[in-house]
This record gives sequence, structure tokens and C-alpha cells, in this order.
Amino acid sequence: MGKRRARRPPAEAVPSSPSEASEPSSRPNESSSGSELNDSGDDSSSPSGSSDEGGIVNVDFEFFDPKPTDFHGVKALLKSYLDDAAWDISEFVDIFLAQTTVGTVIKTSDDDNPIGILTALNLARYKDRRCMKEICQYLLKNCTSSSEKEKLEAMWNQQAKRVGLIVSERLVNIPVDLVPHLYTSLLDEVTWATEDEPTKELQDYFKFKEYLVVTRVFIELPNKDSLKRKKKMKKNEGSLVEDGELIFIKPEDEVFYQLCSWSFSFHVKAEALAAHETKTMKQLRLVMGVQAKAMDRFKAAVVKLVDDGDG
Repeated sequence: MGKRRARRPPAEAVPSSPSEASEPSSRPNESSSGSELNDSGDDSSSPSGSSDEGGIVNVDFEFFDPKPTDFHGVKALLKSYLDDAAWDISEFVDIFLAQTTVGTVIKTSDDDNPIGILTALNLARYKDRRCMKEICQYLLKNCTSSSEKEKLEAMWNQQAKRVGLIVSERLVNIPVDLVPHLYTSLLDEVTWATEDEPTKELQDYFKFKEYLVVTRVFIELPNKDSLKRKKKMKKNEGSLVEDGELIFIKPEDEVFYQLCSWSFSFHVKAEALAAHETKTMKQLRLVMGVQAKAMDRFKAAVVKLVDDGDG
């Protein structure tokens, strides 16, 4: 039984297949106002998802609970999560699909293939799973800062019971106006889980004090032929020595970066990801620790980001 079906207004985007991509609850269904092309009755000859006269394709996006049949689509979305490192991605997908009280799969109204996912996984709950150990090893291996490495190790060990790993992957052409709804849903589910899970142990797993965010960004290095506005990375040993403008693939990651209490970055190593780089545009992994108490500011900032973009 799904906890919600959140329909979004038609958006000007055409989803690709996941292969082209870089839990029951008692809560009522959440829905957003909006209509498909046919809902108004003004153009009954044009089905949802078809192009209008201007060549724009209208697509409805919907939020679903994870389910076993999403396995291959979710795995495709996560295929570059650890660059090209060998790890148990299938086990990681199984963990995502099994946690149905907190977690969302994004699909379109006319396609059952996942095009985006979002969840928060408690580090202590899954600490003995092979895939989680491999994620930890991967991050520690690539952290060159002793201070940031200590924070990451503490997060994965002593503080693990209160840390949520935010896993967010989606196709790049999903509209940004979905982002506030996604994260509002996630944080609401986390709150509900602290009350609705059947045991105190499970409830406690969602009482997060901090979140760990692992994402990808680009850094555009300045060249001598042009002057570029610089958004310098935070000064710590773990940051790259180059100063340049950070380009955030997912806009909410910029908000996380502004609010994070610590961070470090490193170059991606996967050939498929590095293929998108240029002489002045390099792709990085960005790892951030964000206090749970900052999430109200995060939600407000993400809403403002979308509103400013619409304006």
C-alpha cells in the first residue's frame, strides 16, 4: 500500500530512461494541485505527454513508495554512486527498497521506470551491511584532511545511531520545482517514523541529529582569457587547492553546502563521469555533514531558490 501519490503540474521536460542517467504508512495521501493536458477538457485530442504547438512536452511527475519491481531502475540511477569502485550495489538497492516508511521513488504518469529517488538511511541500522562498509571505506580513502576524516569516522562509528545518509539521485532534466516537495516529504516521513514505527528501536533510528550528504558537483576553473565570478570552496585541508566557481548539478546541494558544518571534496575517478570534463571544468565528489537542526532553514532556502527561479 502506497503512502502517497503526489501529482505535480505538467512540466516542460522529457524524462530519459534510467539507463541514461548519470513502506506502508497510516498517513493520508499527499497531493498537489495541478492538471494534465486532458483534465481541462480544452484539448481532448492531445494526451498527456504529447507536444503542443510550441514543441513543449507536458509530463506529470508522481511520488511513490519504493517497491521490489523498482530494483533495476533504482540500480541504474545508482550505478555511479561510488564512481567506478567495485561494491555491493545490489545490496544497497535492496536496503533502499526495503525501507518503505522513509523513501520516495519519482516516476512519470505514463512510465513505471524510476527517474529519481530520495531517502535517508540510518548509519547504525545498516552498519554491518557490506555495502555500507564499502561506502565508508570509499569516503575515508578519498578524504585527505585529517580533521574531516576524524569527523567522518566519528559519524560512522560513535555517532552512527543519530546520522542519516541522504541518498538522492535523479535524472538531470527533472524540474527544480519538485525539490521542495521531495524534501518536505522526506523530512515529514522522518518525523512520522519516530512516532509510527512499531518498536522503540525502529523509532529511534529516525531521530537524526546530523545528515551525511554525498553528491557530485563541477568546479569551473578560471582561465586567463576571461574573468569569472568565483565561489571559493570552504577553507579546510580537505578542499581542493584550486579556486573556482562551483557548479551544482542538483540545486539543493548548494543550500546544503551553505549550511554544512564540515565538508571535503575530491576528483571523480570513473571514466564515464570524467568524460564530461573539460580543461577548465572538472567533476568532484562533495561530502558534507549537515546538522538536523539546520533542516528548517534548508527547506525555506530551497523554496526561495525555486521561487526566485520562477521569477
